Amino acid sequence: MTDTITKKFTNNTLEEELRTMLVEKNNECNNLRGRIEMLEKSVAEEQEQKYRALIKAADLQSELNKLKLK
Repeated sequence: MTDTITKKFTNNTLEEELRTMLVEKNNECNNLRGRIEMLEKSVAEEQEQKYRALIKAADLQSELNKLKLK
């Protein structure tokens, strides 16, 4: 239940309940946006690392092929 201070300073109308729900959902939305941004950065970094690893592997394969031809 709500405490007496909350009852005294809030208007327990549907409008007030909806306003409270809106604030909670807005906070939840902001948290999710932050997580999405973090995940996007993580995925971008991972893709960059994979790309660099593929380039390195191709360079090493090329070098190995050169050594085999000698």
